[in-house]
Amino acid sequence: MKPVAITLSQKKYMKNYAAWLAEAGFAAERISSLEELERYPLLVLSGGGDMTPGSGAFRDKVDESRLRHPKPERDELELALLASARERKMPVLGICRGMQVLNVACGGTLWPDISDGGFETAAHTGGTKDTDDVHHWVEMAGTDFEVTSHHHQGVRDLGDELEVISSAEDGMVEAFKHNELPWLGVQWHPERTPDGTGRSLMQEWLRTHY
Repeated sequence: MKPVAITLSQKKYMKNYAAWLAEAGFAAERISSLEELERYPLLVLSGGGDMTPGSGAFRDKVDESRLRHPKPERDELELALLASARERKMPVLGICRGMQVLNVACGGTLWPDISDGGFETAAHTGGTKDTDDVHHWVEMAGTDFEVTSHHHQGVRDLGDELEVISSAEDGMVEAFKHNELPWLGVQWHPERTPDGTGRSLMQEWLRTHY
């Protein structure tokens, strides 16, 4: 199988990502430093804890007690990885938190909580536990399909050169692509989505861009 670099908060989250990538013919290999990226042709930014104010993710001052599992170390690593990926014009897939990091790296901002933007929290976050997933429908390329989500932050200001290609029924940005670079972000979790378009679409993208 073809090796793919992936960032993770903890090793225990590898199982679902590894199985999903293996279905597409890829071997997930976790990286934790900028130097390791040089060995790979493609990067996956996984889901995980919230971005932090120090990352530049928010337009306004944020009450940090509202953040869930903030990961400043991942902010630092992943923004550095994206700076390198930009220079190399390297394909990058951002999943959930990973999509949010892509947006911030392109100069965009996030809602600290999607309820701040008037979005339907219950449609995107099943609860406060990491296992409290919720299923909902999105539209992309003229097709409606079901996805699995678990997030309470989301895109506020879209980053430079990004184009929205999918939105949820309440208007939440569910996917975007970069107009110059082979970068794609999806707000849902394809690795936790049952068989179908919401799971396979990103696998096809990876195969095309490897």
